[in-house]
Amino acid sequence: MSDLDALMAERPEVDFAVDLTADEVARFHEQGFVAIARIAPDEELAWLGRLYDKLFEERTEAVRGGYFDLVRSYDADGEDLLPQILMPEQAAPALKRTAFWRNGRRLAAQLLDVAEGDLRGWGHMIRKPARIGEALPWHQDEAYWDPALVYTALGCWMPLDAATPESGCMRFIPGSHRGGILPHRHVGDDPNVHGLYCSPPPEALARAVAAPTPAGGAVLHNCRTLHSSGPNVSPNVRRAYANEWQLPPRKADAVAERPWVEEGRQAFERRAALKA
Repeated sequence: MSDLDALMAERPEVDFAVDLTADEVARFHEQGFVAIARIAPDEELAWLGRLYDKLFEERTEAVRGGYFDLVRSYDADGEDLLPQILMPEQAAPALKRTAFWRNGRRLAAQLLDVAEGDLRGWGHMIRKPARIGEALPWHQDEAYWDPALVYTALGCWMPLDAATPESGCMRFIPGSHRGGILPHRHVGDDPNVHGLYCSPPPEALARAVAAPTPAGGAVLHNCRTLHSSGPNVSPNVRRAYANEWQLPPRKADAVAERPWVEEGRQAFERRAALKA
C-alpha cells in the first residue's frame, strides 16, 4: 500500500451537514458570494491537511500537467510561489467522500436552485508558502473556461489554515457577478503562466471587501464574481482547497471573444505533451 493509499484509508467517517439560511442565499444573489463559518469538522480538516501536504510534497499530477505554479512560467526554476494541483480527487478519490464535498454540493444546489444530482464537481488546491506566497490578481473563474459554452456554476473555497489579510485571504467585489467577463491577460503577458488577471474599473475596486475565513469555513462565489487574494506575508503556510460546482454547460449562441483562453490552452497542452 502506498503512503497516499494509507492516508486515504485514514479518512474519518463523519456525519456533518450544513445548510444556508434564506438570508445567506439572498446575500449570495445580491453580492455574488457568501461566507459561512464552518463546512467541515475538525477531524476531517486534520485529515485533509495531512493528505494535502502529501500531495504537494510529491508534486502530484492528478491529471496530466496538473501541478504548476499559478504565477510563474510552467517550468521555471526556483521555489514555488503559488503552486496549484488540479483535480486532486483524481489522485485521491477519498476526497469525494468527505463532508466538504457533500456539503459543497448541497450548498451549491441551494444557491443555484438546482437538484444536487444535476451538479458535477471538480477540485483544485492552492498553496501559499509562508512569507513568499504570491498574490493572486483580480480575475473571474469563468474567464478560464471554454468561450463557446454558457455556464451555471460557483466555487466553494475552504482554507485549511485561517485565511487572514496577512496570510492572503480572499477579496471580492460585491455585485460584480452581474456583469460580463472582463478582458483578461496571462500574468506577465506570458501564456506559459497559467494565472490570469484583469483590471476592474476604479469604482468597482473601491467596493472591494476582504473575506477573512477561519480554517474549515468556506466562501461560495459565483463563477463571474471578481475576486483576488493577497500575498502571504505571515510566518505560516496558507493552504486552501476549492471545488467548482456546475451544471453541464450548454452551447452558446455565439463564441465569446476571449483570445487568452486559446493561448493558454495551447501553452498548457505543449507543456503537458513534453511531460508525457
